[in-house]
Amino acid sequence: MPDVNSLLSMGRVDRHLVWEALCDFERYPQFMQDVLEVVVERRCAQEIISHWRVLLNGSELSWTERDVLTDDHRIVFEQTDGDLEIWTGQWQLLDDGPDGSLRVELNVTFDLGIPSLADVLHPIGERAIRANSKQMLEGIRSRVLAAVAAGDAT
Repeated sequence: MPDVNSLLSMGRVDRHLVWEALCDFERYPQFMQDVLEVVVERRCAQEIISHWRVLLNGSELSWTERDVLTDDHRIVFEQTDGDLEIWTGQWQLLDDGPDGSLRVELNVTFDLGIPSLADVLHPIGERAIRANSKQMLEGIRSRVLAAVAAGDAT
């Protein structure tokens, strides 16, 4: 199963502001081009159940996922139903930027569920998920920086 790991600096911004942007799945389509729709079915302090529709390499995929929010600022997710055989991973806030900046890491493990074509499809899927992950991280950074510029940082 391929693993895709992506990391992006948010700059020297408030951790709470970044965490709020990460956890606000319903707004992702507003600032992430490839995220078509996210509907939150249930939300509590430590768990979110959500339904996703995204474009991946021009194809529309949909799934339901369970997200566990941890006290150390991680969102651990796993597909519970959907188009992929396996879709798991995590978002994590890291305070270890070289200039003291906050970074966001997105790690994804996936399996398309077609063993006979895995050698061909997994590299294509990996490239598409890497591009999608980069776009999502840049969307989070843009949203956070726009909030800081507007004076919404707490």
